Amino acid sequence: AVVLVQGAVIFVLLRQLGVIYLGTAQGVANDGLAPGERAPAFSLPGIDGELVSLEALRGLPLLLVFGSPTCAPCKGLIPDLNVFAEERASDLRVLFLSRGEVEATQRFASENDLQVPVATHPDEQLPEQYKARVTPFAFVIDAEGVVRAKGLANNREHLDMLMDIAASKHPHSTNGANGANAETRSTAEEARR
Repeated sequence: AVVLVQGAVIFVLLRQLGVIYLGTAQGVANDGLAPGERAPAFSLPGIDGELVSLEALRGLPLLLVFGSPTCAPCKGLIPDLNVFAEERASDLRVLFLSRGEVEATQRFASENDLQVPVATHPDEQLPEQYKARVTPFAFVIDAEGVVRAKGLANNREHLDMLMDIAASKHPHSTNGANGANAETRSTAEEARR
């Protein structure tokens, strides 16, 4: 009985350490498809009743944000995401991918004044394909469907950092403070130094 109790305690402690690691910048940097990988295709129901597919969004870079109606940081991101999408409308598409049913996501979008296109995924299959374990997590995908940057997207600074990393021309791998990662170093980061 003592061994079983000790085993249970060790299991709980190791699980807690894993949860703590997931929230660190290093843990998040390991999340998401690596820059340079092709983004997995999808075709999902939008909250407006239309199907939304990765293929239909090609032509301009895409900011793909994984979120959920139950995610408090997602709610906090929405005002910044709305302004960001409006400012970048001529050179960037934005899509919010919400876990759950269409009706719950419609309510979430309405209550939080989400102004960017929204599609829903009912389970963890798509986040598993993108390796997105936490929300809000974003990818910058280029016009050809290749991941160029990835990371947490809790605020405007994170969104700008992801775009800077994706646009960078220097061949270095970097991890931003939000776990953002790309194969290239951000010129904006270098300018700030």
